[in-house]
Amino acid sequence: MAGQEIINKTMDPSDLDTAGACAVIAGLNALVRELKEKKLRVSSWYGQFDLAGNPILSERINRGYGYTPLEGAEDDVNFPWFLYWEIAWVFVNNEFRPGQKVLDLGGSSSLFSYYLASLGCDVTTIDLQRDLVDNANEVAGRTGWALKNHVMDMAVMDFPEKFDHITSICVYEHIPLFVRVKINQRVKALLVDGGKFSITFDYKNPSRAAMINTPEDVYEQFVKPSGLKVRGNDRFQESGKNYLLHPFYYNKALWWYKKEAVLNGHFRPWEFFRTKDKNDYTFGALFQEKCRER
Repeated sequence: MAGQEIINKTMDPSDLDTAGACAVIAGLNALVRELKEKKLRVSSWYGQFDLAGNPILSERINRGYGYTPLEGAEDDVNFPWFLYWEIAWVFVNNEFRPGQKVLDLGGSSSLFSYYLASLGCDVTTIDLQRDLVDNANEVAGRTGWALKNHVMDMAVMDFPEKFDHITSICVYEHIPLFVRVKINQRVKALLVDGGKFSITFDYKNPSRAAMINTPEDVYEQFVKPSGLKVRGNDRFQESGKNYLLHPFYYNKALWWYKKEAVLNGHFRPWEFFRTKDKNDYTFGALFQEKCRER
């Protein structure tokens, strides 16, 4: 519809050129430096601590052909520009304020949850990985941030309080489709009136487990089950530009990786020898809100 702000979309490096995004980038760089100085651990974009940066590892290959670091990034080894885009895009398209209650799904020990907590938000995270939860609680104790972290399954999350924001940064593609729908059916009840639900996710990831490939997928998996109002453009907009490569299709095939991916059901056996010479997927973001009840 004409006049709608285009915020529900796939990522583009140019999104990081705005004044708002540049301010977030500067804040993230400062936070990464502070965490290093205080020897506080933060999970990487891969959801684990201290990536090695080895160019032959699947994590590096996943960054795609021709990957270029964000200029001035404090720690590109652990936090590529994709993650900066996710954080900046969610932040600039919301109004996070000190004291607001935020529930971050799957984000224990993440740079995003730390960033919000460092700005004075009252952040709660849930995660299945005990080490990430325990570490985040230790960081909260040492910094004094309002940051509470729980080992909890998103599918059965239950809280006595409601939240001003519910967020999730690239978690949903790792969850079975029927479960992600179940989760999204629960989100509305956990939001205050006018509360915001903001997420990022893999878009067109070729793994059979991801399955977020079209604007219709975005609607059926997230908008329809949540019962929330979409903020900005109603129909998810894809640019057609892909920045990531699934390691399964790397043109210098990693046979051990391919074997595991097939055994886990992410790819069909007859795709075993297939490779790609172009990047095949990207990240996207979706913004929804709970309408105020009269």
